[in-house]
Amino acid sequence: MSPFTDLPTELIQLIAGRCPALDILTLSRTCRRLHTACDNAAVFQMSFELHLPEVTSMAFEDKKALVRFMATYVDGPKKPCQRNEGPRMTWLCLAVAVNRLPNVWVELGRLASSLNVHATLKPGQMREDTKASLGGILGLLSTLPIWGYAEACDPEVAALLDYMCPLLLSQSPELKSLRIDQSLEDEHPLQFAFSLVMSNLQGRQLKKTYDLIGDPRSVFISSTSQLLSVVKGHYDGREMGPGYDIFQRSWIGKQTHALLLMALIARNVNHVSKGGRPSLLARFLIITTATVQTRLPNPNKIQFFSPWYFEVGKGKYAGHETQIGATPLRPRFPLLTPSRVAGHRARGHYFYPFAGDEWWSWYTTRVRDLARNIDEGEWYGTYTYDLQLNGRVDSPMRGIRPMRGIRFRKSAINQDKYLVEAPDCTDGVNRFTLSGEVDAADTQCRIRFRKQYPSHEYDWDGVITPLGMCGRWDIPRNRTRQPAGYFWLWKREWADADTDLETGV
Repeated sequence: MSPFTDLPTELIQLIAGRCPALDILTLSRTCRRLHTACDNAAVFQMSFELHLPEVTSMAFEDKKALVRFMATYVDGPKKPCQRNEGPRMTWLCLAVAVNRLPNVWVELGRLASSLNVHATLKPGQMREDTKASLGGILGLLSTLPIWGYAEACDPEVAALLDYMCPLLLSQSPELKSLRIDQSLEDEHPLQFAFSLVMSNLQGRQLKKTYDLIGDPRSVFISSTSQLLSVVKGHYDGREMGPGYDIFQRSWIGKQTHALLLMALIARNVNHVSKGGRPSLLARFLIITTATVQTRLPNPNKIQFFSPWYFEVGKGKYAGHETQIGATPLRPRFPLLTPSRVAGHRARGHYFYPFAGDEWWSWYTTRVRDLARNIDEGEWYGTYTYDLQLNGRVDSPMRGIRPMRGIRFRKSAINQDKYLVEAPDCTDGVNRFTLSGEVDAADTQCRIRFRKQYPSHEYDWDGVITPLGMCGRWDIPRNRTRQPAGYFWLWKREWADADTDLETGV
């Protein structure tokens, strides 16, 4: 029988392409012949497409459409992936990430456990390899929903992120080095908060993480309490921990705290709507669960790209959608690209493939798109009266009709600033009008609205994120720093349809 190495190169590549990425790497190390045949972009792309699960969101028609879209981005001229050894390394990174996807929650759990042990025994600086590993996994978890895999941020991931909240969001001086603004660099605080929101939108049905985190009820209460403290402290304008004010005032800090506010609202709505008792939320909500009508965004319906981003492909991609508008300086589609970090007590570097270099560009681009196109479609949402214990929470969390019929109209446009108005909006109180200013500048993406009822009015101040707009609302001429409440608006098409919404009953 002829040896495997005597097969034609094309046949060896077809066989190798059906293997997981780590097996391909092992095979390519056996001899020079197999290294030449297997260690190339085409083989890793075949492996990536074969082991990639079917998409579940509305971003792409199917996984083949996603792979075609990625191919135009990876293989095209002057694309960002041309650094880091070009398409070969990018497809290798993607293939390795997909190969490790089924057990990513296990890796996240090990990191969460090691962080908690480290904080207990030696609350010093986080090791560089641990920091890189955590940042890489957060990059993976925050990228997959954008590709069309919202279920990657499942309840198990939510529980593990909850497990890390008391450390990453701690205001204790002893744990300063583990705080989110110290231990997570660049866009990783945003990725943590984004993944936390997406995982909390999935509900909570834990099956796998009991051995890693212990009592999930205790973890849930502890993380909710920490989130409550941080979110309320931020919107109250309170200084939280040494040096944290710098992070609070930054653009990333404002966006991160806005996402944490969304996560706090989402977890409470989902928990109570499933029949949970308010006591499990440390008395955060006191409402009648029988009347709860949850209409939070469906993770699989959230749109992460604007329609302008797609165009009809040409050449071999004719008839398919491809990306436009990306440049080497401002890429707008997040890929998982290579990251080389120093190993602890080891020479050289090791390859960690979960970092997403383009995620930051996608995030900022998407925020600007929503800000500049705020007048497209209908907005829908909810608001709370405060985040104190026993706080009153309104639509949709008390069964009252949510804020709906919010359709903005632009006027008085001045570069990136313009006035908007949304008349004839409704909620559980009365009809109202939203009017005010949108600042769509790159460093702002901020809103200041007035919510005008027939008999009273409130001022809104918030930011726009890829998951909608949220912030604080106040009584006009409020002389205290504490807000009267909080709001969250999202696109109407992101939510599931139901009888009340479609018929108005």
